[in-house]
Amino acid sequence: MRCARCDYQRLDVSRTCQDTAESVLRERKCPACGYKVFTVEVELPTAAVRYSFRDKLKRLSGFLRVN
Repeated sequence: MRCARCDYQRLDVSRTCQDTAESVLRERKCPACGYKVFTVEVELPTAAVRYSFRDKLKRLSGFLRVN
């Protein structure tokens, strides 16, 4: 991930906790400017993704992206 403030190439994970049974909350911090951002990781159901012929994972159109 890139920093939204200074466009640094990576964000370090400074804290991780189990938000619910299905999601993980991570606090990420930019080492260059100190900007903090929280991300939530969830596991998609198997019906939400499919594999293409080139083995790339793709989302199906019925699932929305959470910002």
